[in-house]
Amino acid sequence: MYKKISVYLNFFHLFGFLKGLNIILKLKSKNSNSIQLTNIKHPIHLRKGNSDKDVFGQVFLNQEYKFKYSNINYVIDAGANIGLFSIYIKNLFPDATIISIEPEEHNYTQLKINTEHYNHIYTENLGLWYKRAKLKVFDKYQLGSWGFVVEENNGDWNVEAISIPDLIQKYQLPYIDILKIDIEGSEKELFSTNYENWLPKVKLIIIELHDKMNTGATKTFFEAINKSFTDYSLSLKGENLFIENLGFKNQNQI
Repeated sequence: MYKKISVYLNFFHLFGFLKGLNIILKLKSKNSNSIQLTNIKHPIHLRKGNSDKDVFGQVFLNQEYKFKYSNINYVIDAGANIGLFSIYIKNLFPDATIISIEPEEHNYTQLKINTEHYNHIYTENLGLWYKRAKLKVFDKYQLGSWGFVVEENNGDWNVEAISIPDLIQKYQLPYIDILKIDIEGSEKELFSTNYENWLPKVKLIIIELHDKMNTGATKTFFEAINKSFTDYSLSLKGENLFIENLGFKNQNQI
């Protein structure tokens, strides 16, 4: 009861009483799935009966991606789900180029719906991997729409993989301001190899680590960071680590 009251008060604090009440009613409604926030240019569309409401809460209510950002031009959103982080950053930095990657087809459809009215948000229905490969995307741990994992599987695959070097080449990225990673354990493979050339040119990594899904993911990630960043700062907000590359320089382009 007290937790629910606290959540409602947070809505009112962030959005004002009337707007906060309107959002609460829409989140509870069985009919409406469209929410308009005052600081977000286009309506946000959520599906009913899955984790979309929880993702909305993480991004816009708990503000788990709030950070002292500056001069954001190039963003990769890996594990974009329905696109709410991409939308959040795009409304802070309207001129930014954002590549949103989501392997699961139904999440990807909703990602397209949420981002279609924004310029320079490019979507990819692919899995992020350390190389080109065939992947199987499935709900391995029965977590629903925000817990899909990918595993390399040439025989029983349903989505293709793309690497960060491939994304850099395809979109002609001179560097990466934000690399947001929420890929349900695949960060272990991503940072195991083939990172040496691109990782030093990333300004900020926002990552959720999943050792429970893939043992050794944290160890592998920090081994790569310690080899690639001459100096960095670390902070934690919600489930995300923010790793700022203090040695980053725009002139050291990819």
